[in-house]
Amino acid sequence: MFYMITPFVEPSDTVLQSIVDVEALVDGVILRLDACNDALDVFIIQLKRRIDPSKIIVHDAPYLMMKHGLTRIHFKERASDAIAFKQQHPEFRVGMSVHSKESVHRIDGVLDYCIFGHVFPTPSKPGLTPQSAPVIDTVLSYDIPIVAIGGIDEHTIHQLDTRFSGFSGIRLFQHKAHLEYVQKEWLLRNSMS
Repeated sequence: MFYMITPFVEPSDTVLQSIVDVEALVDGVILRLDACNDALDVFIIQLKRRIDPSKIIVHDAPYLMMKHGLTRIHFKERASDAIAFKQQHPEFRVGMSVHSKESVHRIDGVLDYCIFGHVFPTPSKPGLTPQSAPVIDTVLSYDIPIVAIGGIDEHTIHQLDTRFSGFSGIRLFQHKAHLEYVQKEWLLRNSMS
């Protein structure tokens, strides 16, 4: 599982093109944009014309997902909301960002996946310590597919635990050549484990 997360910026042609550029390499793109619903409506319409709509994952806005006939949503770390939505709408693919083993435990067996991190030091979380090896080991013992996030790049991919179901990110997915290299290394490591 390889999930691109858009930067938290206003929708633009640049963001749209960055998604189009890596579409073939990703399983989904989480639209975490800084915009009102009207601007997101326009962006989603444009995006649906340029990429496979099944790869579009709306961030924290069930209304927009349903309005556009999409089937995937990703929630912030609010387990109650995500679980309630999944129970009411089992036909949709529902994921959530998580930052603790308690959150993973709570959604295990209910949601379709989670994004867990941060697993390595990252400029987006300056001064915050990454998840510890014992915590990572615990969360990877659950059945839910767990996608890593945080500081994953060409220097850290060799250290990423192969029990993760894949990786996600913002910065890495903005550079197709870097993403291709990291993805190739990940797939190679997983084929040997």
